[in-house]
Amino acid sequence: MEKYGGSRTEFYSPDTDNPMKLTLFLSFLDVTVLEDAMKPFYKRQASIKYLGSMGRTLVFMKVKGLTPDKTVNYLKTHPFDAELLGYDKNMEGSFEIPCGETIRLNLKNRFGVDGVKQIDQAIFIALRMAAEKLGVDLGDCCGSDAFPVKSVSSDKDADYNGHYKVTGYKVATTESYDPETGIVPLVGDVIDINEDEGKTLLPHMKQLKKNGIHVNDLFVDGKYATISNIAQIEVVYGTSLHYNIADNWVYNEHATPSDMKVEYQKFHNEPDFRVFTSEDGMMKYLIKKGCYEPVGHMIRNTHMAAKNECPDGYLDHFHQRNMTESENDFIKNDMGLQQAIKRKGKEAVELELHFTLLSLHVLALIRLQNRCKKRLASKSGLT
Repeated sequence: MEKYGGSRTEFYSPDTDNPMKLTLFLSFLDVTVLEDAMKPFYKRQASIKYLGSMGRTLVFMKVKGLTPDKTVNYLKTHPFDAELLGYDKNMEGSFEIPCGETIRLNLKNRFGVDGVKQIDQAIFIALRMAAEKLGVDLGDCCGSDAFPVKSVSSDKDADYNGHYKVTGYKVATTESYDPETGIVPLVGDVIDINEDEGKTLLPHMKQLKKNGIHVNDLFVDGKYATISNIAQIEVVYGTSLHYNIADNWVYNEHATPSDMKVEYQKFHNEPDFRVFTSEDGMMKYLIKKGCYEPVGHMIRNTHMAAKNECPDGYLDHFHQRNMTESENDFIKNDMGLQQAIKRKGKEAVELELHFTLLSLHVLALIRLQNRCKKRLASKSGLT
């Protein structure tokens, strides 16, 4: 027990007061879903025997912030950690640990961005299902935001942003938040640093829906709260969108149920037009036809009226969005996303982002598999 830094059979969720070796923590993962997700990328059956250990090693490397070569050197000098990651011994009695180049080629060539995303999707679905079994709804309260990352100096594809005063790219993420489970990153994308992050919101919602997540409440800033986004998020996805009201927004007096009905009647010659339909049916129909203005403005009017009636209460409610800013710092700095950007090109940044999300999802899955609901994606206490 002492050689492993704890019991291999008694799980607890580590924190600063009760730390646990990262390799011991990873040993509690039921690797079946990880192995099944990795198998399609290997043609040789002989390689399949070490998929679980390779998967655990990649997560170990990311959470510890190590390079492939430093990871291998660590495992060779810490054999009990190699054992915890699932490696077997050879005839000479030493563990069969792959070289750093093999780990590097697995991540960047065998998997690449699309492969890591495919593996992460399998982990995420398992994570969502495990959460549901414990009564955890990852879509109950969410937030979306974006943050800049600096590119390497030789990256000619990266642009400069005067607001951030950074040359690089922008990372847009959507996270789940709950006082018990903490912040859990759900999905993310890398976009050009001067690109509108609001355009990532609908693709994120579509991806979450595909993975079985229905978002109940979503907190965003003004860049996400476009009229088309408001209409589609609220009506199509059935999500309550929360945002602050910009000073230059004007209450639209011509966005009422009556005005919306007038817009709806303009489609009376369409074959799918229905004379008798509900207000909700009219909104869905207008959105289906790409007519977002009357719907989006009418919904936004209700938010403007609510803020006008109780400004302090509205802002207190909206400020739950601050949770996303702390998660952005966690992904960028604590999980080493910025530090890991060593190569030029957006694809290199995308690989590091999705590798980070995959690793955080594995941490959360381990806790849920062991019936723990607290601080799912935290790496606090992992040594």
